[in-house]
Amino acid sequence: MRAACVALLGALGCQGGNASSGATAGSATPAGSAAPVAAGAAAGSASAAPAAAGSASAGAVGSAQAGAGEAHEISLTSEDVAKVMNPKRQAPYSGPTGTLRGRVTIKGDPPPDTGLSFPIGKCGEAAATYGRLFRVGQQNGVADALVTVVNYSGYVPEREEAEKVTIHGCAFSKRTVVMSYGQRLEVANLDPLEPYMPNLEGAPFMAVLVAVPQGDPVKFYPPQPGYYHLVDKLPKPFLKAEVFVLKFATHDVTGLDGKYEIKGIPVGKVLTAALLPAIDQDVKREIEIKEGENTLDFELNFDLKKYSEKPHTKRAP
Repeated sequence: MRAACVALLGALGCQGGNASSGATAGSATPAGSAAPVAAGAAAGSASAAPAAAGSASAGAVGSAQAGAGEAHEISLTSEDVAKVMNPKRQAPYSGPTGTLRGRVTIKGDPPPDTGLSFPIGKCGEAAATYGRLFRVGQQNGVADALVTVVNYSGYVPEREEAEKVTIHGCAFSKRTVVMSYGQRLEVANLDPLEPYMPNLEGAPFMAVLVAVPQGDPVKFYPPQPGYYHLVDKLPKPFLKAEVFVLKFATHDVTGLDGKYEIKGIPVGKVLTAALLPAIDQDVKREIEIKEGENTLDFELNFDLKKYSEKPHTKRAP
C-alpha cells in the first residue's frame, strides 16, 4: 500500500465514536495481513472454481450464498463490531447535526492511458472505467475519491447494513468502495448474459462465488477494518476496485460529477479529507460543521512528470 493510503487509513480509521480516543495508525491494517487465508481452504477451493465458472447457474449461486452465510456473525449489531466502532459504548449521538456536501476536482495533467486491453463487444464500459489512471468528469470533477469526516465528539452509527456495488459491461460501478466495519459488501451483476466471479482479496476465502446475470448479489463480510481488493476471478484482470473498511460511518465516494454527501455529522470542529487512491494523493481540511447544510470543495493536483518519477509500490491485495 502506498504512503498516503497508509497514513489516511491510520489517521481516519481512529474515530471510534470519540475524537480523543487515541487510536493509532496500527489499527488500520492492509488486507494482506487483515485475514490470512488457510492454505487448505485456498487449495480446496481451487478445483471448484472451473466448475462453478463454467456452469454459472442459479445452483452455483445458491451454494455460494450458503458459504457466505457462515460469516453472518460480522454485522453492525455484533459484539466484535461494537468493540471497534463504539469502544466506549456511547449512546448514538442525538444532538444537532449537519450535512457536508461538495465536489472533489483535479487540475494539472490529464490522466495517462493505463495500457490495458479489453475484450471487444461484451465489455463496453471497461475502457471508460479502467482505460486511464483515474476518471475525470465534467468541470474537472474526479470520480472514486474517498471523502471522510472525523474528530467530532460523539458516536455516529452506520445505518445501512450493506454497501452495494454493481457490475455492468465488465466494470464495477466504482473503483473506490468505502464501508463501515460491520457492513456487508453486496456485488450484483446487471449484465443480461455475462457471468462474473467476484472475490474480496484479503478476506477469508470461503467459496467460489458466481454472480449470475441479473441474479442475487454475492455477499462479502470484511473480517476487520483495513484495506482490501475487489477483483474478478474470471479472465478479466482489469476488473478491480479498492475497498476501504473504516471504523466510523461519516464517509462517501465521489461519482463522475465529483460530488459527495455526508449526513449526520455532529456540529463542531472536524477534520475532513479527500483521497484519490489511484494517484495516492490526499487533501485535508479542518472546518466547523454547523447545523443544517455545509459546503466544502477539495482540489487535487496531478503532475504526470512527478508521478512518473515517484516510486509506486504495488499495494498488497
